[in-house]
Amino acid sequence: MQKSNHIILLLVIGATFLCAQTQKVTGEGMALNRDAAIEQAKRNAVENGLGAIMSSETVVKNAMVFSDNIYSKAQGFVKTFQVLSESQGPDGLWEVTIEAEVTQILDQILQDETALQVLLNSMNRPKIMFMVKEENLIDKIPTDFAETKLLAMFYEKGFDVVDRQLVAALQGKPDYAQALEGNVSAAAKIAAMLGAEVIVVGTIKISSGGKIYNMYSGQADMNAKIIRADTGEILAVVPQARGKKPHISESTAGVNATNQAAEDLGQQIIKQLIRKWSTQQANFVKIYMVVSNADFGSYMLFESFLKAQTVPGIRNAYAKSLNDGVAEYEIEFEGKAQDLAMGLVRTSPDGFSFKIIGLSGNRITAEIVQ
Repeated sequence: MQKSNHIILLLVIGATFLCAQTQKVTGEGMALNRDAAIEQAKRNAVENGLGAIMSSETVVKNAMVFSDNIYSKAQGFVKTFQVLSESQGPDGLWEVTIEAEVTQILDQILQDETALQVLLNSMNRPKIMFMVKEENLIDKIPTDFAETKLLAMFYEKGFDVVDRQLVAALQGKPDYAQALEGNVSAAAKIAAMLGAEVIVVGTIKISSGGKIYNMYSGQADMNAKIIRADTGEILAVVPQARGKKPHISESTAGVNATNQAAEDLGQQIIKQLIRKWSTQQANFVKIYMVVSNADFGSYMLFESFLKAQTVPGIRNAYAKSLNDGVAEYEIEFEGKAQDLAMGLVRTSPDGFSFKIIGLSGNRITAEIVQ
């Protein structure tokens, strides 16, 4: 019987890590293209300004070291930056130095429009669509108050959103009803039809709390989950957002309560997305890679190739499954899927070659060439 001991050591580096103020620092990056080098420089700036938590994990089995890995996680994000210098070497690699404003205070990016746009740009400005199942128990007719409120709110914040008329035009499609019920796979298919990378699927119930004197109490209960369309990953969940408003008109009371609930839900979604995306900006993203024409040998060989970090920016890689010649991998990468794809096409593991045939925000599709 094997015994495993896990030794975890947490080290905080960077003397200014505990400082919660915005700082101006420089960062350096090197990558295959200019944009990727800038992203690396941003990560470097965050670590220089706010420090990073380093975790060393050693796994011991039967008195032998089974694995020894060191991980780091930067704590913060870039609000704004400017390029100080850039150059491309004879090997094709770009070197970039930036000056950046970095902070670890989440509320600052919510309040700073420029900082939010910098973050959205770093995430390739993902397009968001909304599908809200609205049950109006007051008017007893189909309504779209919550969805309209969310669209307006995200549009004003500078997010790229899908026009709700385009979404409504898909009513009656096989996946539409299932998506409204919260089916992640169906929601991803609907999003793909409209070119959306993120989809918000929610439900809201609008009701009346009755009449007190000459005023009606409008009530709304809402929930939602936020899904990445190309991978099916759940980015955020809001289990409850509530609204309660009085008015002399019962219908108006319901509308006002709905707007309050939708605004609360929208703020929670934005906070969760900012927290997730800013953490990715300063650390790494998960990219899913699907490779066809694979057998068991190439499946394991390709995992070893990825883990060898032949492509700069790969932190780790995991072989997830092999079914009917289709291999799936999860890759932790310091950059964007496009940067990883560009790095992969420049090299191949010994024994076989492959070509990339598909690319989205967090997914790469490839096939092994026989």
